[in-house]
Amino acid sequence: MCGIAGLVDRGGRSTDALDAALARMQAAVAHRGPDGSGRVRLDANGTRGVAYLAHQRLAIIDVSDAGRQPMATRDRADWITCNGEVYNHAALRAEASPAGTAWRSASDTEVVIEGLARHGTAWLERARGMFAFAWWNEPAARLVLARDRFGIKPLVWAQPAPDLLLFASTPQALAASGFLSLVPAGGGDAELLARGSLPADTSHWRGVSVVPAGHAVIWEGGAPRVERWAPESRWTSPVQERPVGEVGREVHAAMLDTVRAHFVSDVPVALFLSGGRDSVALLAAARALEDVPLRTFTVTMPGSSLDEGRQARMAAEYFGAEHTELAVDALDLDEALDGFFAAMAQPSVDGFNTFLVARAARRAGITVALSGVGGDELLGGYPSFTEVPRLRRALRLGGAPLRRVAPLLARWPAERVAKLAAIAAAAPDSVAAVWWEYRGLWSRPEAQAFTGGAMPQARPEGADLDGDPFIVIRACEWREFLVRQLLPDADAYTMCHALELRTPFVDHEFVRAVLAAGRWSRGSSPTYKQALFDTMPDVTVPVLRGEPKQGFVLPFASWLREAVSRSRPSHWADVARRLRVPKYQAQVDRFLAGRLHWSRLWALYVRERMGQ
Repeated sequence: MCGIAGLVDRGGRSTDALDAALARMQAAVAHRGPDGSGRVRLDANGTRGVAYLAHQRLAIIDVSDAGRQPMATRDRADWITCNGEVYNHAALRAEASPAGTAWRSASDTEVVIEGLARHGTAWLERARGMFAFAWWNEPAARLVLARDRFGIKPLVWAQPAPDLLLFASTPQALAASGFLSLVPAGGGDAELLARGSLPADTSHWRGVSVVPAGHAVIWEGGAPRVERWAPESRWTSPVQERPVGEVGREVHAAMLDTVRAHFVSDVPVALFLSGGRDSVALLAAARALEDVPLRTFTVTMPGSSLDEGRQARMAAEYFGAEHTELAVDALDLDEALDGFFAAMAQPSVDGFNTFLVARAARRAGITVALSGVGGDELLGGYPSFTEVPRLRRALRLGGAPLRRVAPLLARWPAERVAKLAAIAAAAPDSVAAVWWEYRGLWSRPEAQAFTGGAMPQARPEGADLDGDPFIVIRACEWREFLVRQLLPDADAYTMCHALELRTPFVDHEFVRAVLAAGRWSRGSSPTYKQALFDTMPDVTVPVLRGEPKQGFVLPFASWLREAVSRSRPSHWADVARRLRVPKYQAQVDRFLAGRLHWSRLWALYVRERMGQ
């Protein structure tokens, strides 16, 4: 897990100027990899371009000097600077060894560059992990930028001139080159307010492009071309329901497999543990493997009703894990807020809790941690899986009457009724459309009114699916929430503290197994995920039965209330400065009166902060 940066110049610019630009770009990603650095200049025989590759290392696999990057093949024809991990690198190394490969390290990156050099990007289908890299082929003077299947690791690029291309892990590093400035592109404000984030392949910054997940950007001169290397995930499943016990056995076997893969490391691996079922399920799987050390940690908030330290401690004791509690107290909110926005690559209303958890974990000496991100989206843990079908049925039975009274309902102060009015007024004709409105923050007309921009798109990617509501909602949650918001946030707010976050549920082998297992009934369980977990050994911990499950939750409502109250705020002065203005006063008053959820007010602040 690292930070990468670089550029390719085909215009004969001054090498001194380009060297200085690369040094600044590398410094901008130094926080992602404090364990080492390297950079190289490759001139393609001085005729077709010069490539500059830089790397900041967070040493996880082969921590010796042999694992340093940028790394080349033995003949030095191919070079790579890579961010991420390939968990099955040992198996891929063993397969390639009979072909005569003379390995010089135990690094997974060496396996990647050798595979690319021999087979091209088609080889990536065999790699299990998370990665983003730049690959330079010297003989062809060809640059290839690629990301993993789900976009766990970030990679952005810019072409400020036809003969110059920049790439890096973060937009901030591109700007550090001096060849472009980070200026909001505009047009995304309404999307941010409606959805809480921007589409996964859209950049907030003018002139900056995102390498799409599962794709490669290839530049050999002229216009870069974008090609998909990863096959599309098949979100459809058999229509008929299978017994939950059968599905549970298959998913449990896949969970054991993915957890084992994600413990591949040459440094200790810990597990983020809350009272939530996803992290407990991962701990149960790790315990079943028996040969992996169990180290868990929980971030607690002493004195807060939202604190889940006790539940996490009970789970850790049940499984015999070495447990550490990291208290978040005496928090300097202004300092934390500035650090949070400094790390923000794309506008998002989520992630502040991840920022604080990662900061506490890194200060405690933790370098690698497993997280339950992706479990709710894939296994049906959200209320949307049950409430959206109910809403759609109601609309289909009484849609016309509901639409007629929608303008009246919208005047009611209760937010929940207002959301129902928005859903009814939208006249949704599919599960995906109902999900879209249900999961939104501000309604699309409200978001457009605030910003004066274009109306946010009305349908998620899941609109291309039909059939079983569970299948459609799962695709929507995965594509439009996890890939779009949670994964980018998870990387930005952990790697700003040089903490590697691993996500076993976001593993293409696990996803493939779950999708192949098909559909199951939740029976009397509150969620599909709970019905599934109840069939698995130890996942439902006896000592946690009846305990509330909420994960690590921050007291955002009280923080915001204090910040925007009419009395002198004791923290978040910038929040008060940007929100206590005439255009937002009505929303602030609604929030203080308990008629507006804090997340909607927070979205307005993020919009103001990232638009500066």
